[in-house]
Amino acid sequence: METKISPYQLFAIMVLFSFGSSILFFLTPDAKQDAWLVLLFYIPVGMLEQLMYIKLFYQYPNDTIVTYMPKIFGIYIGSLVSVLYIIYFTYQAGRIIRDFTELILISSMPEMSPFIVAITLTIIFVYGAFSGLENISRAAQLILPLWIFIFIVLFLLIYATPDVVKFQNLKPLLEKDIPSLIKDGWLLVTFPYGETVLFTMFYSSVNDSKKVRKISLFAILFLGCVLSLNTIMFITTLGVKIATSALFPLFESMRLVQLGFLSKLDILIIIIMISGGFFKVSLLTYASMSGTAQLIKLKDPKYLAIPFGIAIAIISRLIAKNYPEHIITGLKVNPLQVNFPIQIIVPLIALIVYYIRKLLKNPKKHNSRSSKNK
Repeated sequence: METKISPYQLFAIMVLFSFGSSILFFLTPDAKQDAWLVLLFYIPVGMLEQLMYIKLFYQYPNDTIVTYMPKIFGIYIGSLVSVLYIIYFTYQAGRIIRDFTELILISSMPEMSPFIVAITLTIIFVYGAFSGLENISRAAQLILPLWIFIFIVLFLLIYATPDVVKFQNLKPLLEKDIPSLIKDGWLLVTFPYGETVLFTMFYSSVNDSKKVRKISLFAILFLGCVLSLNTIMFITTLGVKIATSALFPLFESMRLVQLGFLSKLDILIIIIMISGGFFKVSLLTYASMSGTAQLIKLKDPKYLAIPFGIAIAIISRLIAKNYPEHIITGLKVNPLQVNFPIQIIVPLIALIVYYIRKLLKNPKKHNSRSSKNK
């Protein structure tokens, strides 16, 4: 049975996927109190990335990035590129498992074995992938409004808590010039915006493909605006120094709520954050499973859930000796060596190669158009 999701479900999984880990951290710490502005500056860049992915999709509306790469680059090189995307999605799922394992250990269970926490999270998250894209999407369309409502309430509570919010922390505005701020925020090209390359695996499942472009661009706009507001909250509550140095500034900010019986929200906050991780890891794992199934011509990808679950759990523990090393790898090594090539360079080359091959196949048609323009 063919998997189909609605345009709204695509929007829901895009938003929840992107929020899954990006809301945990202070993005663009080099921009300091202007980080929220940088997030807004990079919204158009995120949209351009989406347009590149969608342009490829519209050339191959019945394919995923795993199945159209061999059509663009040829069976051998294209299949190798497809395998690289499957490895990338699996690796990213392992990184997210590590993020949430550390969150639980640091915030509430410091004596718990990291391996046990990682295995437990992997079982829960991979079960989502086992249930399939349609079930994940149905859950997302129900969870997203609730998630937004809860965060609005939490934001209101933190701003209602006396002596917590200090808007003077946002000053001086534009301490650096705009080109310097744009330079400080270049990592946003890869995280969170570049991570949406994942959805090249799901565009073909949308039951109204004409709305994919509009929905995807709106999701990027929504994501950028919410992350900007999230960063403002970090700065106004924690201050720039603490916000940029805290391992999980969202958790630290929410812990400042002190309104009578509403002063102990730690567990609620962790549950909300882990629910975002659920969608992120489930979608990454499902993409790995379905991509593999497409390559080896397996009808049902759910049979791959166990091997991929084991691989993700192992990766989450092997990628770094400790959490600081994990963060350094994520911020210093991966953006240039892993993310940028996979998210930007390869799709861009694929689009160029597609048009070159199209031009070579139809030179007469191209020449006739050129003569008409003259």
